[in-house]
Amino acid sequence: MWLAAILFLCILGLLAYLDTRKPRNFPPGPQWLPVLGSALAVHQLRKRTGYLYEATAELARQYGPVVGLKVGKDRTVVLCGYDGIKDMLSREEFDGRPQGPFYETRTWGIRRGVLLTDAEFWQEQRRFVLRHLREFGFGRRTMGELIEAEAGQMVRMFREKLRDSPGPGAVVSMHDVFGVYVLNTLWSMMAGIRYSPDDLELKKLQDLLTELFAKIDMVGCLFSHFPVLRFIAPELSGYKQFLYIHQKLWVFLKVIDSSARLPTLFSLEMTVVAEQYLKNERPPLPPPPAKENSGYNELENHKSTFRPNDARDFMDVYLEMLGSEQKKSSFSGKIHRAVKDVTLLKSQLLAICMDMFMAGSETTSKSLGFGFLYLLLFPEVQKRAQEEIDAVVGRDRLPSLNDRPHMPYMEAMVLESVRMFMGRTFSIPHRAVKDTTLQGYSIPKDTMVICNFNGKHRCMGETLAKSNVFLFMAALLQNFTFSIPVGAMPPSTEAVDGVTPSPRPFQALVLPRT
Repeated sequence: MWLAAILFLCILGLLAYLDTRKPRNFPPGPQWLPVLGSALAVHQLRKRTGYLYEATAELARQYGPVVGLKVGKDRTVVLCGYDGIKDMLSREEFDGRPQGPFYETRTWGIRRGVLLTDAEFWQEQRRFVLRHLREFGFGRRTMGELIEAEAGQMVRMFREKLRDSPGPGAVVSMHDVFGVYVLNTLWSMMAGIRYSPDDLELKKLQDLLTELFAKIDMVGCLFSHFPVLRFIAPELSGYKQFLYIHQKLWVFLKVIDSSARLPTLFSLEMTVVAEQYLKNERPPLPPPPAKENSGYNELENHKSTFRPNDARDFMDVYLEMLGSEQKKSSFSGKIHRAVKDVTLLKSQLLAICMDMFMAGSETTSKSLGFGFLYLLLFPEVQKRAQEEIDAVVGRDRLPSLNDRPHMPYMEAMVLESVRMFMGRTFSIPHRAVKDTTLQGYSIPKDTMVICNFNGKHRCMGETLAKSNVFLFMAALLQNFTFSIPVGAMPPSTEAVDGVTPSPRPFQALVLPRT
């Protein structure tokens, strides 16, 4: 018996030793502990500095611009220097995206969509999305018209708040006021619909997304680095909450009124798949809708009303491609292991829509939140921007994208707002698709590579995002002045860390300009 115990301990010790061995010529970094790897060192640094990007900067000061880590099961390389980032982004062997439960659970157990896919599948799908969104206004003059319309709606909403306020001004929560208007500019092109700012269900969904983005980060979360925790500690690892938030997201997208075509379509297979996937994790989803209101029926209605050469939105053209005999391989199920039939390809459409929904409502809204936070702290900047708006646009019409080249100060404010948001986060991690080298170090296949820069996978919505920030800020500053409410403390510039940084909740006193 004691021999078996000794043998077991020897095997355990050998496995622990092998788990702490770094690959030959791997980048320098903190010591690897059995099972944990560098996770404890990174956690302590993040706790001390407050942010993941600050923790990695501290590691770079200790070990150099290329840092090698092992977080749980994941070998990870962090790039903190220009040369390494440029080198990595210019090479196809780093064009992969991470794999694992964190990146797959959100889309029914396999990677779908355009944010977290890679290889030829990603190239074809991303190219298709960009090309056809442009047909419905993305990056064109009609995009400006869509944003101008939403800016006008937002100005109207602020005027209503002023009208309903008992005093000369209205106190408005600024950190979450932009979400619906930002989303509408994208969703008009995706699905030909817009949401009401009074939609309570949509507000709940955006609150859920904010909660989700604050509890995880681009590197993943506890259950992605230590997958066994999904089964032995689902609550502690965050796995149960991750599933629950996505469950509520899917439920919301399923129960939206049938007049909102695209979100209703989300019920196409989420109802069945989500119920199976979430079985025994949380209370089950509501029962599937009646047949006449089902996602399948909505899809058929969408097909039956489709007119050739007269597509109404992105959903139309994607469904048309699925029915085309000349569709590319990523639409026919010949590339991606997850894509085997038309039903799964329809799920890819749903995943694309989910990606766009999440990205379109979160990132730009947070840039606007940071922008107005700093305008409260620097009223002289606000005044100078208003002077430029008055000189170029006047007060008789709303600003347009045609005014943008003539408003350098506003443009600088836009870039600074985006910097305050993007400068504190990472892009989606890359993955080495084969054994390779980087800056003289050996990088094994499937190593996660992280940098705080954008490359070939840069944000598809960058043009739309900056246009949104410009027109929304210009329209509001043209009509209102924003200041710190009387008796209130100045808002904190400390951000809430997560997938994307968020401004802490703050309010502004809004006064009409005279």
